[in-house]
Amino acid sequence: MKKLTVIKSVAAPWLLPNIDTDIICPMKRILKNLDNLPEYAFEPYRFLNGDGDAGIPDSSFVLNKQEYKSAQIMIVGENFGSGSSREMAPEAIAGMGIRCLIGISFGGIFFKNCFQQGVLPIVLPKDKVEELAQQTLEGEFTVDLYKTELTTPRGEIITFDIEPVRQRSLIEGLDDVANTLQSIDLIVEFQAKDQLQRPWVYQA
Repeated sequence: MKKLTVIKSVAAPWLLPNIDTDIICPMKRILKNLDNLPEYAFEPYRFLNGDGDAGIPDSSFVLNKQEYKSAQIMIVGENFGSGSSREMAPEAIAGMGIRCLIGISFGGIFFKNCFQQGVLPIVLPKDKVEELAQQTLEGEFTVDLYKTELTTPRGEIITFDIEPVRQRSLIEGLDDVANTLQSIDLIVEFQAKDQLQRPWVYQA
């Protein structure tokens, strides 16, 4: 997983509510090919007639606009990432180069899955999110994960909440598996002792 420490980027505003994981990562694409999911992320809105195979971008979709094509930050609406527990959804977002989502609320499982893909979800009050969305053409935002601070184009510094273990995992680029492997020596030591005490557990 790619490390996340400080992001300095324009932010793409897309405040539609209830964007679910099937919009972010359509199931029909998962069934066809897992290798190119980012190419079809947000397909219903990203392409004309919702058809990514036609390859015609919808100019009204925020990430197709020239000023936001390089965005590493998205400002999103309420209940973003709702719906099914699809870990490929944040994977597709990360594959597009988005490393931070700033929103009012997120689907619970989607929120947790973001951290496994190196994507930082930040929850802020609705009025603040709407205010930030109005600043997106004024300059870059800075997200400092060390300080847990978001600096707006107008120079306002906003502190955001994140659990320390998730903060460390993003900074060090560790998903849950990699985090567990940090304790591999203790795991091996435990298994060796446990095998002596309960050998029947380890019998094939």
